[in-house]
Amino acid sequence: MNKKQKEQIVEEFVAIFGKSGVYLMDFKGLNVAEITELRSSLRAANVSMKVVKNTLAKRALESVGIEGLSGYFVGPTGVVWAKSDEDAVTPARILLDFLSKHDKGTIKAGLIEGTVFADDGVVTISKLPTKHELYAKVASALNAPMVKLAQTLNALPVKFVRTVDALRERKSNETN
Repeated sequence: MNKKQKEQIVEEFVAIFGKSGVYLMDFKGLNVAEITELRSSLRAANVSMKVVKNTLAKRALESVGIEGLSGYFVGPTGVVWAKSDEDAVTPARILLDFLSKHDKGTIKAGLIEGTVFADDGVVTISKLPTKHELYAKVASALNAPMVKLAQTLNALPVKFVRTVDALRERKSNETN
């Protein structure tokens, strides 16, 4: 690999480390079929994975100014990230789901919004809702009072109509 190719890889990983959710995985012990299975499940969720030389990844981290992550680049390391900046949780969920099915491989660390998390922090992050799920919850919470008001305002005329109907029915029964 010549110097220009190395510079291109470093530039590519500078862009990757700028994403909102980046995870480092040790894939030692996984065979080709298992890695292919992992990559296909990642691809289906619009998530990417690349294996990088540790020295090039460390250079990219220095360029971005991220501290605390370079110590995790030891041994075979796969870098996993979501292609969309809005979804930092899905890659962690997919990795943990895959690792729970296979006894090999581990999550080394995660970089979320510029903060480095160790493997236990990544487990916690994977349990968080995605941004879209949070948006839906907020929209539902904002919508609930309006729905309740509409139901209450609708209940008054309905109750009045039922009362008038009951009075009409009682009077018709009294006259018979």
